[in-house]
Amino acid sequence: MWLVPHHPTPTRGFLRTPERVALAGDWHANLSYGREVIRHARQRNADVLIHLGDFGFDFTDEFLDGLEAELNEDEMILGFVEGNHENYDRLLERPVADDGLRYLRERIVHLPRGFRWRWGITYCLAVGGAYSLDRVLRKPGKTWWPQEILREDQVDAIAAAGPADAMFCHDCPAGVAIPELTHDRIGFPPEDIEGADHCRDTLRRLVDQVRPARLWHGHYHRRYQSVLDAGAYRTVVDGLGRDKQPIDNNMVVVPLGALGAHRASRAAG
Repeated sequence: MWLVPHHPTPTRGFLRTPERVALAGDWHANLSYGREVIRHARQRNADVLIHLGDFGFDFTDEFLDGLEAELNEDEMILGFVEGNHENYDRLLERPVADDGLRYLRERIVHLPRGFRWRWGITYCLAVGGAYSLDRVLRKPGKTWWPQEILREDQVDAIAAAGPADAMFCHDCPAGVAIPELTHDRIGFPPEDIEGADHCRDTLRRLVDQVRPARLWHGHYHRRYQSVLDAGAYRTVVDGLGRDKQPIDNNMVVVPLGALGAHRASRAAG
């Protein structure tokens, strides 16, 4: 069953401006690994953790309650974007609260696709979703869901709200060289490779309009950093690893000022 939490106070909630932010890649509902990452994040003085998708899959009570217990002990908040390996039917049945967040527990919140917020003078944007390259091995509505794909109309609506300093995604936009991507795609159907590329193109169209200083993503299970140089703008792109890898591959902690360099023209807004 879903637990309906008390609404957190402004001093404890996700929207409270942090000093240090942890970012983590895919956990695939691995509770023991997730708890260990949370402990490491707190040891590095993180105030909040942003998870970049493939977070909870079926969002079982065991998984959510276990993470909540760890978050309570370490006095942290976790916000996550949706990945492609999530039960969208179960996730999206939960209502969005007045603050724009979807509360799974008091300290575990979903950042809906297109959700924007501001920490200090840093403008943030959450855009989850990605194409399941392995969907040929999965069952629609059971182990993959069509809601995983970022749609063109969603891009238009998100872009209309203006630029952002930092984007938090599951997928990576086209134009970024992802390490070992060609090798990882061996054996998958050409039509699914094409579908995955189309999703990256769609995300790139959004990035071209939002023009973030930094973009953080999971999905490809690689820890790397690259630069998307589009001429009119440059975005530093960080990919993070998955569970079962060393924690330093999966999670980083940065001060708020390094999350996404703010633009002075919007700082006073």
